[in-house]
Amino acid sequence: MTPSSTFELSATHAPDNVELAPLGLLVLQPTTFCNIDCSYCYLSHRAENNRMDGATVRAIARFLRGMPLREPQLSVVWHAGEPLTAPIDFYEAAFEALQSGAAPMRFRHHFQTNGMLITDAWCELIKQWSVHVGVSIDGPKAIHDAHRVDRSKRGTFERVMRGVSKLREHDIPFTVIGVLTRNALHAPDDVWRFFETLGATQVALNVEEAEGINASSSLSQDDGGESFRAFIQRIAKLRGANPSIRLREFDGMRGHLTAPPGADVMRADNLPGAIINIDLAGNVTTFSPELLGVEHDRYGKFHWGNVHTDDWQAIIAHPGFRRAYGDILAGIAQCRESCAYFSVCGGGNPSNKLAELGTFAGTETQYCRLHVQAFADLVIEDLEHEIGVS
Repeated sequence: MTPSSTFELSATHAPDNVELAPLGLLVLQPTTFCNIDCSYCYLSHRAENNRMDGATVRAIARFLRGMPLREPQLSVVWHAGEPLTAPIDFYEAAFEALQSGAAPMRFRHHFQTNGMLITDAWCELIKQWSVHVGVSIDGPKAIHDAHRVDRSKRGTFERVMRGVSKLREHDIPFTVIGVLTRNALHAPDDVWRFFETLGATQVALNVEEAEGINASSSLSQDDGGESFRAFIQRIAKLRGANPSIRLREFDGMRGHLTAPPGADVMRADNLPGAIINIDLAGNVTTFSPELLGVEHDRYGKFHWGNVHTDDWQAIIAHPGFRRAYGDILAGIAQCRESCAYFSVCGGGNPSNKLAELGTFAGTETQYCRLHVQAFADLVIEDLEHEIGVS
């Protein structure tokens, strides 16, 4: 990918003194391998069966020592590829190694899984360590199986639902992430009825993005996003009859819009150190987790150090980090100056800007229009209705 000619990419650099934001999320890649082959996946190495080893886990624990935390417990998401393709004994050892090696730091572990490999044994591990579980499922069978297929191009819906049944059987709460594709936009009632009866504690609706090796989004075919807006308007109306179900996008946006004056959103993926991403070899990056493993003409590889050899100071001194952060700051400044939604967005998602615009030093993307602006407009309408503004 080459940088877009729309934006001036003369030298931009990070400030001389980069302040480490309190760490709120650690994303760890236990394996590159994924047992399915989603059509919209952004990962390029998901067919390779490589795995993190114990020495790297112990090095991660050492790397974390002394880092400031946003909350008393650090959230650790095991993700990219499918985390449950690594064996249970890997996690038993990894959880122990992190806890003992980074003490007194405490951890809250999360699996973001396609759900197909969940068994009684996995449920025992999940309960023993109080692991939070997120299941990726896009809706009812026809919508899910249109994109979430195995390597033989067979739908995975029934196998995912068997995993969900195991979670229910063991009384394990779970959240859900569904990716909204063009298929879903034509069936909001079916999508909502499915999620309403699934039993998840929260539903998140990601928009399909052009990112990584997924060069185009089916939502780009939509004329002006009108179908998307109609879809979320219908979902909001259906949800009104059962408001107990938490919808991440609606509830999060309501929180932003009702925050005290001046409480602008601070995006963790724009703040160095707020999210730290580490691959199976111990390579470290920050900002958007999706950047891990990406290579770009301007920025090079998004590997700015390694837990086996480097500390945080070495990472922020890396030329690639400084170039990327300088452009991220430039993009945030442009968003602040040009976008009416800045206070509820915080300057956009860096990996999404890179994928759509070819640079971090950019502003509006399709992701902004759908995932931020459309939800903000809808929630504003709801709030105005509640207070009687015509």
